[in-house]
Amino acid sequence: MIHFSLSQTIRRPLAEVFDYWANPDNIPAWQSGIVSYRRTSTGPVGVGTTYAITRKAIGLKQETSGAYTAFEKDRRFAEAITAGPAKYTIETVFTAVGGTTRVDVETTIDLGRLLGRLGAKAAQRPIRKQAEQDHAKVKALIEAR
Repeated sequence: MIHFSLSQTIRRPLAEVFDYWANPDNIPAWQSGIVSYRRTSTGPVGVGTTYAITRKAIGLKQETSGAYTAFEKDRRFAEAITAGPAKYTIETVFTAVGGTTRVDVETTIDLGRLLGRLGAKAAQRPIRKQAEQDHAKVKALIEAR
């Protein structure tokens, strides 16, 4: 099991940060390794929104699908990636701080039998580093808007 938290402040108002970050259609712009993305549900983004992603990581192509399990406009959303070799839960919380927005992300990854206990420990550092790079990219994209 891998668990880590990331926090950052983005120099944009909360509503603008939330609208960009919480829209799964923006994932390919800031997450690394995306080969293909498609939203698999219709309607506005909220609880039950689903998507499918093919990504390349550590030399392997991975098919995953995700669903929003919680959604509170301009406050928080949570997603579960329930298909593919690993199972992720990610909760993202947004807090207005003056004219900026603090974003706190809690990530838990269950690699199951994919890498075993020792492999999960070895994988934690590169997975966290990649998440940090992706978060820096989404911050830069939002602040450049």
